Amino acid sequence: MKKEIWRINWLDSIHELTSFKFQKNSSVDMSNGRSYWRFDSLVNKYIDKVLSGFDFQFYTEKINYLSPEEYETIKDWHNELEDYIMLIGDDSDQAVILRDQLMISFLHNGKRIKQKLRAILPESEKRYLK
Repeated sequence: MKKEIWRINWLDSIHELTSFKFQKNSSVDMSNGRSYWRFDSLVNKYIDKVLSGFDFQFYTEKINYLSPEEYETIKDWHNELEDYIMLIGDDSDQAVILRDQLMISFLHNGKRIKQKLRAILPESEKRYLK
């Protein structure tokens, strides 16, 4: 995968996983056939399709898709996501996840990380964090 495409997918995933509005709207009406908006699906997209099973550091140290500054900015959020995944296990009930205090904390931290990341991104990429 080309670096530019990977970075767009990476930034889109960060936006999806850190947006209160996106998470709230994804749980309102699951009958609309858009189950891919569910939090567990978004996590799977990030882990499986964006990271492709590689450790997060791989994208900085091995193939240079992330700058060291970008890596340092987002690594705590990424680790928090992995910890959260371990805690929720297979619980995919959106209503429960959205009320979950850990989820709210994760989204708050994600919002801060997104702002920090936006400050160091090239202008051409800032739009992907919306």
